[in-house]
Amino acid sequence: MVFRPSWRAGRRRTLSASRRILPDSVEPRRPRGGAGKLHAASSSIFVRARIVSSGFAVALPLGAVADGIGSAVAVVCRSTGRYRMSLYTYHHDAPAVVAAGRRWVQASLVGDGSVFGADATGTAANFDALDLYFVQRPEAGDGGFYDKLRIQLADAPPDARKLMAEVLWALFLFPSNITAQTKREGVVRVWDWSGEALDPSHPMLADALLGGIGSAGMGVNTNRWREVIYIIALGRAIKALPPQDRAAAFADYDRFMDWMATVPRDGDRQFRHMLRYFLFPERVERMSTNGDRRKVLAGFGVASMKQTRRWSDRDLDEALLALRGQQEQRYATTDLDFYLEPLRESWKEPNETDDSAEEDEEALAVREPDVAYALRPAARNLILYGPPGTGKTWRLQQLFKQYTDQPADVDRPTWALGLVSRFGWRAVIAAALADLGKPVKVTALEQHELIKAKAAQRKRNGVRATLWGYMQSHTPLEVATVNVADRRAPYVFVKSESSDWSVVGDWREVDAEAAELADAWKAGPGSAGRPILRYRVVTFHPSYSYEDFVIGLRPVAAEGGDGAVSTGFRMVDGVFKQICAEARANPSKPYALFIDEINRANIAKVFGELITLIEPDKRARYDAGGALARGMEVQLPGTGGEDGDDERFGVPENLDLYGTMNTADRSIALLDIALRRRFEFEEVPPNYQVLERRIEDVHLGRLLQAVNDRLEFLLDRDRRIGHAYFSRVASLDDLRAAFRLQVIPLLQEYFFDDWSRIAQVLSGRDGRSPFVETRVVRAAELFGHQDVGAMERARHETTDPSRWTAQAFRALYETAAGVD
Repeated sequence: MVFRPSWRAGRRRTLSASRRILPDSVEPRRPRGGAGKLHAASSSIFVRARIVSSGFAVALPLGAVADGIGSAVAVVCRSTGRYRMSLYTYHHDAPAVVAAGRRWVQASLVGDGSVFGADATGTAANFDALDLYFVQRPEAGDGGFYDKLRIQLADAPPDARKLMAEVLWALFLFPSNITAQTKREGVVRVWDWSGEALDPSHPMLADALLGGIGSAGMGVNTNRWREVIYIIALGRAIKALPPQDRAAAFADYDRFMDWMATVPRDGDRQFRHMLRYFLFPERVERMSTNGDRRKVLAGFGVASMKQTRRWSDRDLDEALLALRGQQEQRYATTDLDFYLEPLRESWKEPNETDDSAEEDEEALAVREPDVAYALRPAARNLILYGPPGTGKTWRLQQLFKQYTDQPADVDRPTWALGLVSRFGWRAVIAAALADLGKPVKVTALEQHELIKAKAAQRKRNGVRATLWGYMQSHTPLEVATVNVADRRAPYVFVKSESSDWSVVGDWREVDAEAAELADAWKAGPGSAGRPILRYRVVTFHPSYSYEDFVIGLRPVAAEGGDGAVSTGFRMVDGVFKQICAEARANPSKPYALFIDEINRANIAKVFGELITLIEPDKRARYDAGGALARGMEVQLPGTGGEDGDDERFGVPENLDLYGTMNTADRSIALLDIALRRRFEFEEVPPNYQVLERRIEDVHLGRLLQAVNDRLEFLLDRDRRIGHAYFSRVASLDDLRAAFRLQVIPLLQEYFFDDWSRIAQVLSGRDGRSPFVETRVVRAAELFGHQDVGAMERARHETTDPSRWTAQAFRALYETAAGVD
């Protein structure tokens, strides 16, 4: 790319100075529109770098070249080859601030360093420390933000305090409605709590950077603590990735958007817009909330405010990018900004400020946790198959630890999701009301962490109707404020005349489940010493059905106003739908469903229409607004109620499926073609190496291999015997018991009680079997001289196990493999 700089100056006399400090390869050029046309509103000198191949321009202060930011700005320019830029705004130094923001991303998020020096402040341990001391220990006392912050960080490590100062610095980069001096004083103040001083004249604390590039409204101050919590969550999320994946997450817009949506946030956090702009100014407008984005699109007639309310960040960015392209063509220039004329008048009133924060969004019900998927390998569908006793289920058990969080390691959101997944809505609501400790309205109950965690786990966007339904159904019959006839035990909720809800006085005795949950919630993560399991285990059998696995009707008892008990039905989620809901609610963690004996059920009936959704390329990915961004969804029949709007359901990308199948029951060749196409298959054959030992001179590995070689010759490889049959053999008596109780009965099943074939498998070198004896039964001995057809038959039966010597066992493999 060729860079052609131009100049802008508030006073013409500075032109000669600009020529002197520019690099030799850079030639000043006057802007379009006339040789002497200058921007009188600006008193600083700017270099104007134009990328000829893409047709957009970047303005940056000459001083930035000297202090080292210039090279970073050049990187910003070079990375924007295909898109127009939204860096132009003559009254703000956007390129320098963007470059500083990118420098912070590289130093503190991708790396473990700092923008203020060589300190290793941006480490995972320091982000965890901020989560522990700031996020999990809120300070609700008197005093301002910094007074409370100092109390919270009193026990934090010095480097964690430095990191907090840097987090605030990153948050302060964008807003222009806070003075540079105020920002500088705050950052220096927090850094000093580490015991080391930060020089206020540090280049990263210069007015040019801390002046900001756009108003963030009052929200950036009133919700500063929420923004800090969000940045801490973002830091912890990125530190969970390998270094190479961290860089990749910030290098590509689409990949960044997918990852960013996995970071938990409470409300419409502004910093996610700020960071997106720092990284991709070629695609993202200089706006710190979606409120102004929606207003711009409405003002230019692209879409109404009502239409865009449910749009994702990605949708808004794409619409604004297309709109910018149209306006650049209309005005034949790239020097456009939606907050400046001529674009401003199309969407803002003449005297309206640039106060773009969406204060009304914070007043709305708290949004559900964002659902999307982190940078992780594609979902895996794997079936382990092989003969009985080869350790398939044992192999699955070894995978459990990959989907288990130990109490000391679990983060609170994962802990909360795992906790509420063990309880139904009734217990969760009762525990939340008990935790609140006073009568509250449903709108206040919705904000409780337990309710939000359950809503996330159940994939519910609105839970108010659910709360009303459960509380009304479990209200004592004598409560006259509830106009619901069908009520059922336990009777745990009470409603006042003013529609405030609470629990009955003896709720612990009435609802033991709610009491258990309330105690666990009060104790907190790790208190019970119980690991958090991110997996479910189920065993298929011939009568297993879609209703058990996905969703189906279940009977429930209901008590009417006259005390009569009736039976009703309601839809209940099966194990597969439950684990899908948990995985979608916690997309940064992998989940798994383990299905033992998967081939014993009718797969087509159990999976139903979901057989399509389990394919890796059909897995669902959701954006921050909960809308399907990738993959497929289907509508689950019968879930829509009276309105007929059936629930849409997708299988999330972070859910792995594992199964086992015993090929002796059903060969893999006979398995449903649809299932075979959607799963990987890994054979688990008998492992003779684990039996490399002798029992009274009987080599167990050779013995099993000899038996299996004969079975494969007479039958097929699917009906061999696994090493688990001999794994616990420690004596000759154990070996005899294994043959008598397990091996020979299995051979009877394999050969359909054809004892002559069993004798062939268990025969020695001379053709005789020491384990099976044959007796000739003659008709004359049984029936006298009656004519019954055949005159004699052979009867096969096992010999006395006490006669099974070590030599008898050795004879099996000595015949097959030569003298031992």
